[in-house]
Amino acid sequence: MTISTDSHNWQGIMEKVRRTATARGRAASGYFSIEGTRLHERALRAGISVEEAVVAEQYGRDLDARKQRLLAGLFDSGCRLTVVPDDVVYEFVGGRGLGAILGLIKLPTAPSLTEIIAAQKENQARFLVVVDVVDPGNVGALVRTAHAGGAAGFVVVGASDPFHPKALRTTMGSLFKLPILRYTAVTSLLLDLKQNNVCCVGTAVAGAMLLNQLPPITVPTAIFMGSEAWGLGNELLAEMDFRVTIPMVSGVDSYSVNAAAAIMLYELQRRQLK
Repeated sequence: MTISTDSHNWQGIMEKVRRTATARGRAASGYFSIEGTRLHERALRAGISVEEAVVAEQYGRDLDARKQRLLAGLFDSGCRLTVVPDDVVYEFVGGRGLGAILGLIKLPTAPSLTEIIAAQKENQARFLVVVDVVDPGNVGALVRTAHAGGAAGFVVVGASDPFHPKALRTTMGSLFKLPILRYTAVTSLLLDLKQNNVCCVGTAVAGAMLLNQLPPITVPTAIFMGSEAWGLGNELLAEMDFRVTIPMVSGVDSYSVNAAAAIMLYELQRRQLK
């Protein structure tokens, strides 16, 4: 196994990694970055190609079997490995302790709604749609929840960005196993959903039917979650086939967006498994 130590080489690769810290940099380069031992392991297990990885000197010298197994797996998969001075990597990772290794992966080309639905059985496709959820930690948690809750795809609209480094860390690798569909405008998404006969269910804090009153749905379903501060706007709620409120004890404004998504997905999955 050969790992490059050329200083000019690692400086160029670190610049590529730094560019992926912003949405503009990711769009311009066509790459996103991952950090830490676990995410690299999960990328390999999911068959995701890590094209380049930078490794802190100490990490590369560590004789820990898990780390050596990861480095060998990356090398065997065709990943280009480059050793970088410890202080450079440690400054970048900011003491997070996930493992001083950073990888570059090409931004995926998502399948269409139609293709995802066609691959599902018995019209059971469920999509989690997040509209202008701005906190990357929340977005990452929602990706993980969508995966655990049996969603066929994760749909982001507007400001939501699942490829933000913090979002990626929070997904714990679920992003590698779930199609990610991105829409700039919600109007385009609603048109696609209508054309594919997808039932739209919007969550509201009040003024909607209780979740247990939601009638059976026998077509593909999209669950809409709104921003942390404002939820779904009234205009978008008016476009929903069903508007649902999750019961809460008095004195509480709302569930967190991730908790609400988990409850919604669980309820639809529970009905399917009956």
